[in-house]
Amino acid sequence: MQAGIVGMGIMGRLLALALHNAGWQVTLFEKSTGDTNCSLAAAGLLTPLSELDRASLLIFHLGQESIQTGWPRILQQLSEKSIYFQKSGTIVLCHPRDQAEWMSFSQRITNQHPESSLHFHQLTSAVLRELEPELTKFETAYYFPDEAHIDCQSLMPALKQYFDNNNVTCFLNTPTLSINPNLITTQLGSHHFDMVFDCRGLGAHSTFHNLRPLRGELLWLHAPEVKLQRPIRFLHPRYSLYIVPRPGNIYLVGASEVEANDHSPISVRTTLELLTAVYYLHAGFAEARIIKTVAHCRPTLSNHLPCIKFTDGLIAVNGLYRHGYLIAPALVEEILRSLHSYHQSIRYPEIWERLP
Repeated sequence: MQAGIVGMGIMGRLLALALHNAGWQVTLFEKSTGDTNCSLAAAGLLTPLSELDRASLLIFHLGQESIQTGWPRILQQLSEKSIYFQKSGTIVLCHPRDQAEWMSFSQRITNQHPESSLHFHQLTSAVLRELEPELTKFETAYYFPDEAHIDCQSLMPALKQYFDNNNVTCFLNTPTLSINPNLITTQLGSHHFDMVFDCRGLGAHSTFHNLRPLRGELLWLHAPEVKLQRPIRFLHPRYSLYIVPRPGNIYLVGASEVEANDHSPISVRTTLELLTAVYYLHAGFAEARIIKTVAHCRPTLSNHLPCIKFTDGLIAVNGLYRHGYLIAPALVEEILRSLHSYHQSIRYPEIWERLP
């Protein structure tokens, strides 16, 4: 069987890997060099339970499947020791003046998942300091021990290297002129496949009419005086800020969600808000160095949920929003279930929609 995949973000690459493993002959098409998409502008949070603060139960189930089976299998196959992956949990903190947000945070989660209280708990200051000795300003925290994070900036090139080593064809700098069932047309000509997969993200407006961009902004900090081991979420009434550690005292700091198709550099407002928050969290960030800023737009549907559209010879996946790394492995497995069972054994029917 031959598969043609358009788009080399995290969804396209993981789908190519899974189809290759299933014995398909895979060809990938990417309009750019493959190193400028929004998948490389993420922090790699894998936080299905704490995401219930603002996400739906569907995201939780997809994320749980990805963490429990998807990511361990993918990382084992890549055999890349350089891909940083930690399942050490997530800590959620709150500014003392935002107690209303603190109280409603756990309530929103338990309202969606009544058994969630079995999987996260509130820490005393003593237990918090055992987990993160440098978080000395806070008297309490929520702890989600089963959550994880991954270095997506090393994962993406590792997937491309795997394709190169295993004869998976990649056409880079190759814009797609049209996508149809069993047919992908580029300037190089027409390419026929047993199945075409559309993973173009924001480039798929013709298929997903309610698709819109959601801008995200990210700071990379080098902070030798800070030694945090786990991702930290810092609650705020307007947004939920996150700080994600990487090896070498690198921290990725982000939060913003701006309804705009804007790829310009990070704004002053966001920079000030993020830096003020991390300095309050830990005084060691005062001497940190800003080594990189990132701004990109994520493909988002009106309900902030993923969608898989299908017809004979074509499957289109979109709307991963800011949950790409959290849910992409589970979405890939859902697509494989559909292919292997002629759409009879799917697990998440609510995300499927038949194309006219």
